[in-house]
Amino acid sequence: MKQILNSHHPVRHAKSFKYAFEGIFHALLNEANFRIQVLIAVISVIAGIHFNISNTEWGLLTISMGFLLSAEMLNTVVEEFIDNIVKEENVGMKIIKDCAAGFVLITAITVALILFLIFGHRLV
Repeated sequence: MKQILNSHHPVRHAKSFKYAFEGIFHALLNEANFRIQVLIAVISVIAGIHFNISNTEWGLLTISMGFLLSAEMLNTVVEEFIDNIVKEENVGMKIIKDCAAGFVLITAITVALILFLIFGHRLV
């Protein structure tokens, strides 16, 4: 019982958030694509405020941008893991890295389409 209570201790949760923010800051400082995607998210939020988009559009914007940033961080995890664990060229590892990059690309294309649907008619 004590172990269960300790696993939910506020200090442990605070440390979890600290580590999560360290990961986000690492991505911001070291991953150019992540910085570009954060910039796109910020511009999208500013445009959403400017054009007074609907609640549904805010929902789509929030989910899509969150998913894109998460996909980019997952891609970073895959790349860092493989680069630090696998020391020699390996076809299987290349496929894993390529698929992770493809995952981000598909997500980015989807976000671009969502942004077009939300803002396209407002910009014409």
